[in-house]
This record gives sequence, structure tokens and C-alpha cells, in this order.
Amino acid sequence: MSDATSNLPEFIFGHLSTTQGRLKQARMARVGLFHDSILTPLIPHENEPIQIVVRVGADIAIKAMTLYYITDDSGLNQPFDIDHPDVVSLTMQRFEIEWDTLQWCYLEKWLALIPGQLKGTHVQYAIVATTTADRTIYCPYVDLDALQQLGDAEDFDLKSLETSDRNHQPQIYGFVVDRQPIPEWLRNAVIYQIFVDRFAPDEGTDFNKPVDRSGIYGGTLKGIISKLDYLNDLGVNCLWLTPIFPSPSHHGYDPIDYSAIEPRLGTLEDWQLLVAEAHQRDIRIILDYVVNHVSSEHAAFQSAIGDRHHPTVEWFRFRNYPLEYDCFFDVPGQPEINSDLPEVRDYFIDNACHWLRQGCDGFRLDYAYGVSHAFWSQFRAATRQVKSDSVTFGEITQPPSVVRSFAGRMDGCLDFKLLELLRGFFVFDKLTVSQFDKALSQHFGYFGSSLVLPSFLDNHDMNRFLWAVDGDKRRLKLAALCQFTLPNPPITYYGTEVGLSQLEAVGRLEESRLPMIWGDEQDLDLLTFYQQLIRFRSQNPHAWQQHQTLIIDDTNRVYGYVCADYAIALNNNDHAIKLSLPSLQHCQLAIATDATTIWNASTAQLSLPPFAGAICYLVK
Repeated sequence: MSDATSNLPEFIFGHLSTTQGRLKQARMARVGLFHDSILTPLIPHENEPIQIVVRVGADIAIKAMTLYYITDDSGLNQPFDIDHPDVVSLTMQRFEIEWDTLQWCYLEKWLALIPGQLKGTHVQYAIVATTTADRTIYCPYVDLDALQQLGDAEDFDLKSLETSDRNHQPQIYGFVVDRQPIPEWLRNAVIYQIFVDRFAPDEGTDFNKPVDRSGIYGGTLKGIISKLDYLNDLGVNCLWLTPIFPSPSHHGYDPIDYSAIEPRLGTLEDWQLLVAEAHQRDIRIILDYVVNHVSSEHAAFQSAIGDRHHPTVEWFRFRNYPLEYDCFFDVPGQPEINSDLPEVRDYFIDNACHWLRQGCDGFRLDYAYGVSHAFWSQFRAATRQVKSDSVTFGEITQPPSVVRSFAGRMDGCLDFKLLELLRGFFVFDKLTVSQFDKALSQHFGYFGSSLVLPSFLDNHDMNRFLWAVDGDKRRLKLAALCQFTLPNPPITYYGTEVGLSQLEAVGRLEESRLPMIWGDEQDLDLLTFYQQLIRFRSQNPHAWQQHQTLIIDDTNRVYGYVCADYAIALNNNDHAIKLSLPSLQHCQLAIATDATTIWNASTAQLSLPPFAGAICYLVK
């Protein structure tokens, strides 16, 4: 790892990336009234009762709690109208008292059972409680005074907590009763992430040379079309494109109009040609889709700040109209929206369905945790009606317990926990082999098959893996070999396969978004390795679902495991090693990260160079 980053923490999980941040989160979760949107069962069957649990902190005394639900919200006013004639009320019961040493107090859990519903039913619900002082509070609720007694105000995200209770309205929770199968093609996908502005300009032209890396480099949809043969030769079968909608930024994560294409990237005709050419090569296309926030140049926001009585004022959360409002990471140019308003929900779903009709195969959902489970439940159901095998997977930088709550609401979520493990083991040496093996087993066992968890080594919001290992391509190959022999579809960030890195640490996110390198600049040895690895993965799509540990050597940092008919050995150390594997005497070397790797069948001995790995085929 570069000295420049040795003292910089990985910020994969935001404030949860540090022990201090996790402690704050744990303390905050014990103050107030919380429901984490996890259902029991996690994905309900038709006519199966659904258990809803609410946690009550020690700071409030509850004497009654009611769950209100509705299965047809066509006539429901917003915010959630608990007095609507179609809304059903359920009295919740306290069913558990537990001791919590962290807060040195007792905590309560309250329960309600929503009756089983017919397949396809969309259920929305809200939770209202009455304190012993006869005060009505809505879930989620946080007593800010009680929270501040636990520590200094700056220790907690009081702004977001205040937002949840400021308007004295219950949050809308929701789910759809439909065990829709996850499309099999997603489980077998090999995904390539393209940062559109930085991948390829129009054929025959060069990238722009802006004075700042936040400028426009000139990548286009036509540029991607011109490189489809390259991508086909690489072997990927799914492209994930960063946002292509009109936007004032180079990255596009602040859309102005969800029904059009950013003119500098191309036209609708360019998009249609890209889809046709990609599909002809059996390559699907996933679009990045942002629902949590929009650009301040979006027509809805401009109308809202121009007229206090305009209907779109309700789309946003104004604190002090019109100058102060909730925005993404406090960036004024990215106002956050109220996604549970019917008109807002319809706007985003209608536009998503439009792009499915235009040939899109699914969506990567940006900052999905900022939008309610209720919204994503309806989003998935509606998009599936337009294209039955369309997929959705979210960006959720939260603990696995939160990620798992999106089962049934999405097809998958990006695997940030696995990213943390892979970088911790192959980059930062924070995990021993035995710790890494145990963590992998627990992680995959925790999720089972309820969600697809696409894996990745880096992306556009963090230091590139190759830069983090000081350009050591041996270590990149080793980590990629592990990534491609684990369950769930692997993602390759554009340029990783040819040695694209960065110039300095990510102080600004643009550092990891340099333009793609082409021609003589590419590392052809690395490219050949990725081509072989991707081809091997694609030829054996079902081999990687079950792992049996073969070698755990903490001293030498050697790890080995068996997947179906293949044995994988990884030498994560700076010295060569010889492994005696008598149980694998009848095998052949299939892929090696280093050409000097030797398999001696007569002695059943595998010689691995430093930071090298191999896949061996078990001959039957």
C-alpha cells in the first residue's frame, strides 16, 4: 500500500467505517422508537402472516402502540392518513424485554401480525405510539434531548433525526407480497462498470484535456459502441453505465431530466444503436438510476423555489423556504426528494419503465438506502411488469443486517462487506487467513440466496485497488482470482483490466475516474489474464456457489479452497511457497496469475511465486 494512504481509513461504510462511528450508531439505535423494515418471514408467501417488530428505547415509556396498514393506496392522502376508511388498525403488543449493557437499561420490543395477503398485494403501513404522558409519537422517533445526554450534539447526525420527526408524520413502510424469482442471468453475469464520460470518445477522436479532473473528458455512447468488440473479447456479458441523463456535472449523479439523454453523451438514436449492438453480442445493459435526489436545475425544484404554492414544493423537504432544504451530503445542487409521495413515486417509476421499453435490462440504484423500502417494493414490481427479467440492485453502504432487509424489495445489493474483506485481506493485511475464511463463510451463509450480491474490488467512489497496492499487479491478479471464484457476479471497474490507476489519493472522487487508457498504454499481460479469468468464470457459472476450505496457513498467508471440480490456492505473501497437496494428485493447472507457477503431478506439489494464485482442475 502506498505511504500516502497508509494512515487514511477506508471510508466504505461512511461513519460506520470507524469504531467510534459504530458506537454512536449503536447508541442512537437505543434511543427512541425504531422499526428496521425487516419482515418475518423476510420475503412473505401468499396468505402468510407478516410479523412487524418495533424497538423501544429506555428514554420513552410507551403505554400503547398501533400499526395502521392499507392494501390499496389509490385514495390515500399523503402523508399517511390513519383515519382513511380503508386503513386497518392493529393493536401492537409488547412481547419482549431485554437487558442492554451498552445503555445499562431495559429495552422493549413490540409486535403486530399483518394478516396474510394475496399474491401481488402492495402493503403500506405506519406505526403510531402513545406515551404514558399521553403524547402521540410516530415511528421512527428520536428524543433529541435524550440523545444529546449520551454525548455531544456533534456526535450524532441530529439534522437527519430532526427531519424524521419535524413534520410530526409517520414514516411509510411497505412491501409487495410476491416471491418473484431473481432472474438467473443476473446470478451468472460478469459485469463491467463504465464511467461514461471517461471510457471512450467518439471513434476517431481523442479525449478532451480539461484543466481540472472534474471537467468533461468527452466519453460518449458512440464511444462505447466503438469498443463493443473490445468488451466482447474481454468476455463481459453486462455493462453498468453511470447516469446518462441530462446533468450539470461530469458524473451525472444529479439528473435534470430522467426522460432524456445528456446531449454531450449522445442521442436517443445512439442509445438505441448501443442496445441493439450490445444485445447482438449477448451483452445486457444496466443503467445507474438516482432516486434519492435530483439536480437543483431539475424543473420540479425550479418550480418549487419559484412558487411557494406550486405542487412540487411537497417533492422536497424545505427547512427554511426557499433557501434551506435537505440535500445529499449537504450539497445544495442536489436537493433530496420525498419519494413516497404518489406523484413523485410515479414520476421515477414511469421514467424507469420508459428506459426498459427502450432496451435497458435493469438498474443499479444509487444511494438506495436514502429511499424507503416501500418505494423500492413498488419500483421492482412495476418494472417487472414491463420487462419480466429486468433486475434491480442497490448501493447500500450499511451493515449486512440492513442490506438483508431489502430482500424481496430488490434482486440484489452491491457487496460492500465483501469489498471490505477483500481489501482488508489483499491490500491492508488486516485479516489473517483464518479470519478471512471464517468471515467469507459467515457472510455468504448470512444472506443465502435471498439477494444477489455483486462483488467488486473498487469503484468510482474510492481509491483504485491497483493504486492502493502501489501498482503491484501481482496482488491485483491474486485478488481478482479470488473475486472470480466466489459466489455472486463479479464487477470489473473500467480500466482495471489494463492497468489504469490514479495519480494520488482520493481527496476528491475524481482521482479514481481518470480516462480509460487505450492502445499501447494498455498492459496486455494483465488484459490477457482478465480475458482468461472471465472466460473461465463464464464457462463454469455454477462452480463457485459452494466452498470447501482446503488450506488455512496463517503463518505463510496461504489460503486454499475447493469449488465443485476446482481447487484454488492463493499465496498472499511476498515469498514463494511450495504446497504439498496429496489429496489433489489427480489434477491439472487451469489458470495461474504468474506464468512461473508449477504443478508437479508426480509429487502433488504446487509451487506458487510471491503474491500468486492458481486454479487447478480436479481430474475425475
